Amino acid sequence: MKKLFLLIISLVLLLVVGCEETIILPNLEGMSREEITTIMQEYQIDYEFKIAYTIINSEDELDQFVEYGNGYKGGDSFPLGQFLTIYTTVLPLTPHLYQELEMDFEWENKSFINDGVGEVELVYTTDGDTATFRDKITNTAFRVRFLGIDTPETHAGEDPWGLAASDYTKERLENANTIVLESEGARKDTYDRYLAFVWVDGKLLNLEIIEQAYSNSTLNNSKYKEIFMEASITAMKTGRRFFGEIDPAYDYENERFY
Repeated sequence: MKKLFLLIISLVLLLVVGCEETIILPNLEGMSREEITTIMQEYQIDYEFKIAYTIINSEDELDQFVEYGNGYKGGDSFPLGQFLTIYTTVLPLTPHLYQELEMDFEWENKSFINDGVGEVELVYTTDGDTATFRDKITNTAFRVRFLGIDTPETHAGEDPWGLAASDYTKERLENANTIVLESEGARKDTYDRYLAFVWVDGKLLNLEIIEQAYSNSTLNNSKYKEIFMEASITAMKTGRRFFGEIDPAYDYENERFY
């Protein structure tokens, strides 16, 4: 009889402890990561954020709660001490480094072809990281591969965000007042294209493209290596575009643009 009594007491204690160590998950609909963080701290839940890759139709859909991991929903009982995964939509971009970086070289009255730096005019764009320019001093037209980036393809295959990256570069170059090219290291690649950093109205377009999440950084030895890497890491954390976001203009089943 005593053993039965002790068994019943043990079961009651287990139920009480179990109740004390669970919480009811809150409804997080419409909340941002900052708002969710405040709530999770109040509930003392160990958690991590992950990105749910969905199509984003407007800026209002960025940084919004999507779902709990492992099938949990708001209102469910969740055991404290377990790790909770919280999925949100991709995060807003915060481009600013390209605005802060300044040109530290002289380019006026110089020829890119002859001097490795100089003003050019746009002939046409090829894709997100390649364009043809004309040297303002020599009047020579030549093709340029942008240094430090590698945007998704539009010609040698079609990749998600390739068309968007191409359109972005085209818009920036076609609306530029001044385009200056700066070389660093090897002057040409194996396809006989010149290699350059492209400055558009005093702003480094190569870096801007990374901050807009159309490419990661591919720089190794360069005076811009650290700032390119910082931009790449920051953009990657958002999950935007090149870094995983679903491209609404891309047919993933047939691997081509719509």
